[in-house]
Amino acid sequence: MNREPVLPAWTEELKLRYLAGEASMFLLHGNVRDVHAWTESDGTTRYVPMRELLERFLGRTKDIVVYYNVSEGFEFPDKSHRGRFVTAVNARRVLQGKPELDDLPRSASEVIPVLEDLITDPSQRAAVVLDFVETIVPMGELGFMGEADKQNMVALQRWASDTALLQSDNLVILVTENLSDVHRRVTASAQLAQVSVPLPGLPERSAFVRLQDRSNVKMEIDEEQLAKVTAGLNLVQIRGFFRRARQSKEPISFRTVSLRKKSIIEQECHGLVQFVDPEYNFSHVGGLEGLKQDLGRVATAIKTGQTHRVPMGILFVGPMGTGKTYVAEAFAAESGLTCIKFKNFREKWVGSTEGNLDKILQVVDGLGYVLLIIDEADRSLSSSGDSDGGTNSRVIARLKEFFSDTSHRGRVVLLMMTNRPDKIDTDLKRPGRLDIKVPFFFPETPGERKDVLAAVARKSKIQLAANANLDDAARDTVGYSSAELEAVMIAAANAAADHNRNEIAAEDLATAVRDVIPSRDTRMLEFMELLAVFESSSRRMLPERFRELTADQVQIRLDDIRLALGHRGL
Repeated sequence: MNREPVLPAWTEELKLRYLAGEASMFLLHGNVRDVHAWTESDGTTRYVPMRELLERFLGRTKDIVVYYNVSEGFEFPDKSHRGRFVTAVNARRVLQGKPELDDLPRSASEVIPVLEDLITDPSQRAAVVLDFVETIVPMGELGFMGEADKQNMVALQRWASDTALLQSDNLVILVTENLSDVHRRVTASAQLAQVSVPLPGLPERSAFVRLQDRSNVKMEIDEEQLAKVTAGLNLVQIRGFFRRARQSKEPISFRTVSLRKKSIIEQECHGLVQFVDPEYNFSHVGGLEGLKQDLGRVATAIKTGQTHRVPMGILFVGPMGTGKTYVAEAFAAESGLTCIKFKNFREKWVGSTEGNLDKILQVVDGLGYVLLIIDEADRSLSSSGDSDGGTNSRVIARLKEFFSDTSHRGRVVLLMMTNRPDKIDTDLKRPGRLDIKVPFFFPETPGERKDVLAAVARKSKIQLAANANLDDAARDTVGYSSAELEAVMIAAANAAADHNRNEIAAEDLATAVRDVIPSRDTRMLEFMELLAVFESSSRRMLPERFRELTADQVQIRLDDIRLALGHRGL
């Protein structure tokens, strides 16, 4: 008995929304340049490009299927579809008093009116696919758009709200990789249904791996392990592992897949993200015992799958030099999460910034079990100019949407770091997005400073002579940040090297303490400390000197310092 072909989940969503009469115009976005499974009624599965999948999918119920992009012009599944298309369009044009088509046009501005003749004909059962739609209605300011682009944009807006199209048995599908590349006047049309095509999940990757040709391929990991470790990649990229292994004779192993995966994703994101592979954990972090215990509980919850105990996001806040980045990377190692850092995703071209962000978030969502670090969040999430055409507000809105999605809990953890939390959108910092706000301060006691000095020595493999007393160095470095304490240890190591010693002696430490000058911008440091106090989500995370301060007292002192520093752009 023949069965209906098995289709990807997103095609079922499109089908149901179309049959329910919600829309006759759809915008597919996301993983549209991949291959997709088409399982025949006899159980045979083939992996086909998006165009072929849509032609097969739509050809089951439509008499005419038309495919168009600005490079290839009109394309059809076969000659019969082309013949029915030309007949239908010319018949409509004769009724309208227009001349019949001798040749099919190629430019989008000439193609759009021809397609409109087809899709508004109630006697037809047709489907139109406009691929690379961002080249037909690109994102841009109206004042800088050419007349042809404006005409195309208005036409697609009209189609989205045309009752004749909605009441007909015709269908329009727009296809783009990045939603933000398409003009927002089109994407904002209420009658345009957007359907996201996701990266393949574990079941899809497993099925694909099982069907790959293994001839002349040596595998050091099994199928399920390969499927798991390739999270965040599409099927074309996974197929590339087999082709590469066959050509290079290099086995497919955890190491080769991991290295290649990082390279692929960094290239896919055009340098927008950086993979971080921490070489240290909390044992290399000096002091901060309470903080390490709190973050250790979060790491345990992640590793044991207790997602309800995992925060959606974490904010590290405090003056520069307090070890925020170092602790963040150590936390990544403790939790086992893949650590990715945002790089500069902002560009001057309209729509490019939003497109870059969408690409990053799509990869993060596909990878899963990711610690996404945004360093200097006050700069990364704010525009560089006074007027950015609304880009910054759209970036913040997209981040709010992504980090409010509870399906990410336990899979994607946002970790923002800043010394100026007052410059970050308040709504982005609320619980449900940033559940834990961790304050960082300079080491408060000689014991904490000694712990930092000892941790630096361990991390940097610095040897201490028997007479090197860290207690003395810790006592003499009041007001030093963790970064400045590290500078002391490095300076002491250099002093020892100048005397051809492999170990740091007491005199080297004393020389380094006298030489390294701590920050003298005490007013700005106090301002940043008070901001950390103000943002902290837990009183027990604060040093004793701040624990009894009320919010009003902190606010008054912040206002006083802000006035004193007003000339510095606060």
